Amino acid sequence: MLDPAGVFTYRDGVAVIQLFFFAIFLCFAFVLCHRHGFRRSAGWVILIPFSILRLLGAGFQLASINHPINSVYGGALICEGIGLAPLALLNLGVFGRLNKFVGKVHDKIFTLISLTAIAGLVLGIYGGIDSSESANLGTNDLLKAAVICFAAAYVAFACLFLVFLLQWRLIPITERPLLLCFAYCAPFMVIRLLYSILPAYVPSLRSQFNALIGNVTTYLCMAVLEEIVIVACYIFVGMRLELLPEELKSPPLSFKKKKKNPK
Repeated sequence: MLDPAGVFTYRDGVAVIQLFFFAIFLCFAFVLCHRHGFRRSAGWVILIPFSILRLLGAGFQLASINHPINSVYGGALICEGIGLAPLALLNLGVFGRLNKFVGKVHDKIFTLISLTAIAGLVLGIYGGIDSSESANLGTNDLLKAAVICFAAAYVAFACLFLVFLLQWRLIPITERPLLLCFAYCAPFMVIRLLYSILPAYVPSLRSQFNALIGNVTTYLCMAVLEEIVIVACYIFVGMRLELLPEELKSPPLSFKKKKKNPK
């Protein structure tokens, strides 16, 4: 059931929390990109669209107080659904950076994971549009497929974590906090994914696990706080990282095309 129009509710208070934290995160995201580069491969640039999506989603939620129309609810649903894409892709830059020192993972693996998350992004957009046009604002097959894409991308990152953990000695001491950050954030990310997966495949939970019409405390404790903790951890680690040497800003030597010796 949607919150009553014209009344500031508990759900709107959660939106204010999101506005506060993600406005701060957006500022730090620009600082990180200025330090480490705006390249998508650097990873930190992903924090910018993610923070913007969460700010937009919170804005749509607050706008629904005085404008409870489908287009506003649809905007909130789309921002909520596709926000998992940049959250998953945040790890792409982390492991890509570590791979510059280890060189054990081929670039095609990272490309495949990226395409999986992007597929989830596209499905999430169309699924959010369809959901906003339905009577109950519930889930649909497109949103289910989007969640599976995001979960698959994160499982792939978990496998990469194990690969790099086995190469722990090859990772410089100054870069190891990135791997530790992924491990620390893993439980929070699993909870966040469960919040999206459970209602998609357990019909009895759909009325509770919904950002717009579900239990607000569940949404706060299983989605909002998890995202805040994850982004805060990565920003903290990113601000303490040293700049990559120039020779490591290009792909690992093992993956470069071998040049023929001049005759």
